[in-house]
Amino acid sequence: MQTFESKPLQAAYLKVMRITSALILLAVATGPAILVSAVSSFQWYHVLGIYVLVYALLFALLFWYLKLWYRAYHYQLCAEGLSINKGVFWKQQSVVPRNRVQHIDITTGPIERRYDLSKLVVHTAGTRNASVILPGLLHDEAVALRQELINTNQTEDTV
Repeated sequence: MQTFESKPLQAAYLKVMRITSALILLAVATGPAILVSAVSSFQWYHVLGIYVLVYALLFALLFWYLKLWYRAYHYQLCAEGLSINKGVFWKQQSVVPRNRVQHIDITTGPIERRYDLSKLVVHTAGTRNASVILPGLLHDEAVALRQELINTNQTEDTV
């Protein structure tokens, strides 16, 4: 049975999160900007300036928060199972026992694929928190972690 000390997510995952968040923020902020320009008596360049300032402020806050989120996210494969620690303001520690693992998926989005990253989705027995997602892994590392969790689970005698 393989175990390792606590590891952070891959550094490239912070870039992925920032790119994804910036695109979502841009899409969400465009609607109110169009609405304000349609109903206000301001010139279009004033609305555009306000839009750019608000977007820059929101992106700066998001940039800062994502860095804190990334630093707080750690995982560890221990004898009991997969342990995940995360949270900026509200800390969360969860352990997925090896003998509760039902199946494991690996997913990769288009931006993650650019950086050779994947998400490990561990489905467990039970109803509360039945799926645990571990993002920001190198694809080969996600495959190895999945294999370790599957192999360990098959050798144990569980009911």
